[in-house]
Amino acid sequence: MSVSLPVCLRRALCLTILLVWGLLLQGCSAVKLAYNQVPQLAYWQLNRYLDLSDAQTDRVRSELDLLHQWHRSTMLPQHARLLQQVQQHLPGTVTPEQACRIYDDARIQLDAVWAQAEQQLLWLAPQLSPAQIRTLEMQQAQSNVDWKKQWLDASPEQMREQRYKQLLSRAETFYGTLDEPAREALRSYVARSSFDPQRSYVERLRRQKDLVEVLQGIAQNGSDHQRTLGLLRGYRTRYNASPDPTYQRYAQRLVEEGCEAFARMHNAMAPAQRLQAVQSLKGYERDFWVMAAQ
Repeated sequence: MSVSLPVCLRRALCLTILLVWGLLLQGCSAVKLAYNQVPQLAYWQLNRYLDLSDAQTDRVRSELDLLHQWHRSTMLPQHARLLQQVQQHLPGTVTPEQACRIYDDARIQLDAVWAQAEQQLLWLAPQLSPAQIRTLEMQQAQSNVDWKKQWLDASPEQMREQRYKQLLSRAETFYGTLDEPAREALRSYVARSSFDPQRSYVERLRRQKDLVEVLQGIAQNGSDHQRTLGLLRGYRTRYNASPDPTYQRYAQRLVEEGCEAFARMHNAMAPAQRLQAVQSLKGYERDFWVMAAQ
């Protein structure tokens, strides 16, 4: 993630990593189309959260295009090689440890994107006006209303059903229609999950407040480049690893549960479904190599 930008850019750039898992889109042409639209999507999100000025817009668009070019030539080959590694595991059974190693490898690649974005968009943070920071706060508040409606206002049964349907939809994009054993593995995971919407919401608010305070601090002395860089890197560190040790343990538990659930679900798949997953990833891998060469 670019540490100088709110979660909106993280979402836009994260699209490229999510495509690695084949969980969002069907068909190679759709992958190419989505990838080519990432700079525009990132700009729309940034403008929505910050109400960029005309001068900021011109430079942001230019920097996002450069970031996209860098990602195409540098990161897409790495994504493709990661897909090759994943394909080797899918025909057989998968252990939770293997699933977590794949997750860690994907996170490392995502962190590389954030670091590059930081270098190209670092200039924006000192330029944000008090009015733009207030716009960010208002957009954060609106996003929180939506988040609460989806997760906190739902009953426990509604929340579990919603999570199950989301996971089922993503898995079936990858494997095709799931048989009952795989569905049961998903249901069991959701039923036993440690996911706590209230705890997640508290951390969400902490991150948002942290970002606003960092940007306000930068506004006080934005001419000091090293100070700005230090503040933003500190924010990224706290975003990736909460200063609350209780939340850190909670987040790690969710990752471990996710790895175990993926392994159980995959191992419940019929051989034909595992091969379909391999073919799905092979198609994305070919796409990444083609796009990287463009």
